[in-house]
Amino acid sequence: MKNTGMLVNGSLVFMLLLLLAGCQAIFTYSPLSFLQRDPANLPLDQKIAWAENALASGDPEAMATAYDAIKDVSGVDYLAANLALELSGVPQLLFEVMEGDVDYSTITDMNDFLADNVDDEYIVYAAGHFFDTLSNDPDSLTGTDYLLGAACILFNDGGGDLTTLGSVDVTGAGTADDFIQQGILNLPPDDPAIDYLNDLSTFLNDGGIFPP
Repeated sequence: MKNTGMLVNGSLVFMLLLLLAGCQAIFTYSPLSFLQRDPANLPLDQKIAWAENALASGDPEAMATAYDAIKDVSGVDYLAANLALELSGVPQLLFEVMEGDVDYSTITDMNDFLADNVDDEYIVYAAGHFFDTLSNDPDSLTGTDYLLGAACILFNDGGGDLTTLGSVDVTGAGTADDFIQQGILNLPPDDPAIDYLNDLSTFLNDGGIFPP
């Protein structure tokens, strides 16, 4: 596979969102009630349970509190990745794309649009946790996780600043394409996400279809 550099700009990232929307991944959680205690003061098993309930609730404040409580805890990389992912706003934006709720005619600057709809700090956190999960607990990653993880890693490679994404190498070890290739290898051969991962890899290695 050729190792090329590419410009990750607003248009390319939005193309990625459209491609991910095509996989019909649905991000819905049922609200759950749980004790309103500070999880930082709970025993580890209760802290993890609190964080899982916070993720299930979909409440941003609870998820942010839960993320802060477990982000440095060993062995919960996957849970931390999903909390950071939800807090990033990426799943919600994908859902809006899938539902046709995005009025493209009103978008004059793609970077501004993305900056208004996603949280770059949590995207960077999610990218790191997805890579940690790949190293420590790869069996927990689903096809959707590999697609969304790759999206977060692309933002992370760009420095975490959606307004100044520059030329980055998305191929090779420690990059979005490496994460994608691991997904292709690790997922069952009949997993429908593999086709999308292959398409995304080809898209990245071809340098995208949009000019800088």
